[in-house]
Amino acid sequence: MTQYKLVEKHDIEHHNEYYELRITQDNDHPESLFFTTNEENLEDVATDIIYEHKPGVKHWTVIPHRKDS
Repeated sequence: MTQYKLVEKHDIEHHNEYYELRITQDNDHPESLFFTTNEENLEDVATDIIYEHKPGVKHWTVIPHRKDS
């Protein structure tokens, strides 16, 4: 099991680096989960998040975000 922390969209400004897990399964109703992690393999983290929080979702992508200094 990977280590991660889900963060609310309004809290992401407090993180230097975070990731967006965009669910692309339903283009009419896009949805995103935001998380932080120290893990190397983001695909493994995303798979764990989907399994725990959005079971049944098969189409998603990870988008890294970094706060500019």
